[in-house]
Amino acid sequence: IMTLCGWIGGLPNSALGQSDLFNRLVADSRSEMAKKGGKVVIGTDWTNDEAKPVLSEFKKDFAFVEAPSFERLRTTEEMQRMLMEAKTGRTPGLDIANVSHESWPDYKKAGLFPKPPFSYKALIKALPKGWVTPDPRIVDPEDEYMATTGLARGIAYNKNVVPADKAPKDWKDCLDPTWRGKVLYDPRPKLNAFQHDAKTRQWYLNWLDGLVKNKVVLGRGQTENIEKLATGEYSMFCGVNYYSTMRVIEAGAPLAFVLPDPFAMELGTQFHVLSWSAVPATRQLFVVWLATKGDQPRYREFPWRPGVDIAPLAKGKYMAVCDVECLNKSTEYIKIHAKILGLPGGQ
Repeated sequence: IMTLCGWIGGLPNSALGQSDLFNRLVADSRSEMAKKGGKVVIGTDWTNDEAKPVLSEFKKDFAFVEAPSFERLRTTEEMQRMLMEAKTGRTPGLDIANVSHESWPDYKKAGLFPKPPFSYKALIKALPKGWVTPDPRIVDPEDEYMATTGLARGIAYNKNVVPADKAPKDWKDCLDPTWRGKVLYDPRPKLNAFQHDAKTRQWYLNWLDGLVKNKVVLGRGQTENIEKLATGEYSMFCGVNYYSTMRVIEAGAPLAFVLPDPFAMELGTQFHVLSWSAVPATRQLFVVWLATKGDQPRYREFPWRPGVDIAPLAKGKYMAVCDVECLNKSTEYIKIHAKILGLPGGQ
């Protein structure tokens, strides 16, 4: 995988032993679990089927986490309700939670994101032998959290509508007049990585302008657009989640997914320390493990992890990354994006 700054991942961290720092993290987690009877409740936007094998493997690797359980946390309303509970002095039920980026300002203002007990920047340099050294951009520059999954974006097309010899291979195929008025695009930008990366920014803005000229159809929602694509109403969906597409393909939809070069990758599923949680070290242990050793939910894996589905698709291609800095600039990027597409709020 080629990325900015010349980072290349995917190599076992064989040069780094299991340092005192990592041992201290494990020891603190073990102490926390002893006080809680080995119980911990984890909340993310995953499905139960995705979470079950992840938690099972985590328990296998760290037996003192005797009873990890899962609750799905996906809506803004759920996260705001958790915020209100904490602000009124009640203890929310989740020990470890993936709070969406949109809710971060409210949680920070309320003092609900304290500093983690250990430095992530130091931990990823002190991993046990055999764990995978990650792209350093998964760590927040302020060292408060770390991303644990990767959301790749590419092109999906309907195989019953697009002949094999016309199948898209590159982003320029989204601009092909053959598919004028038959290309879907989500106006909630999923390709901010291209706008953030200096190497792809101008190309991407020109590409957006080309979409408009090719009468692109704007449709909100990944799931909704994929459903329309599957019916044959449209030919292709540009800027689609790899994860969302593959789930539908597995269910039998006549779709195919293409990861062009370059491709966009958003670093996701960030876990902050929560002020009410009694297991900050266990949360950090789970996060580091998930990002570097554990089986990530299928189709949400980092492409530099050996053996994951997306690795052969991404091999040798340039990866533009939407990291923390990118997320923090999302309002600025959205305004430029909206202006090109002729949407309200564009600047």
